[in-house]
Amino acid sequence: MPSIPNTVNDVTINFSAQANNSVDQRIVDALNEIITSELVEDHSLTSLYVSSANDQHSLPSRHVQGQGKAIDISRVNGKKIVLYYNSDDDVKAVVDALQANFENYQHRRENFGPSLKHKLGSSFPVSGHNDHIHLSVN
Repeated sequence: MPSIPNTVNDVTINFSAQANNSVDQRIVDALNEIITSELVEDHSLTSLYVSSANDQHSLPSRHVQGQGKAIDISRVNGKKIVLYYNSDDDVKAVVDALQANFENYQHRRENFGPSLKHKLGSSFPVSGHNDHIHLSVN
């Protein structure tokens, strides 16, 4: 099974101690497609923090379903999304751009976060996810 690398397109990827970064290839492909250090003009992206991948959840979570079909990102440039999304222009711009870019990924399933909550491209009422971005693939 592939692993999320420590660097994606010049952006450092950090992992929580509990995060199992062995995931479905489509997660790795999605990250390679949506992450870039030039993601948003006039806003920097140097690092992302993966708080969960193929771990810490129980069925029917996409994190464990099919061995790692989801990832949670909870920090941008070392700043917790829950604390900085509404007060830091870089964090907000990066989160919004990551979620918008993921909407264009061919194999996207769930795209939950503070910017939007979509499942299969349509609005989906799901609680939580204001403190992180949850991305899953089919």
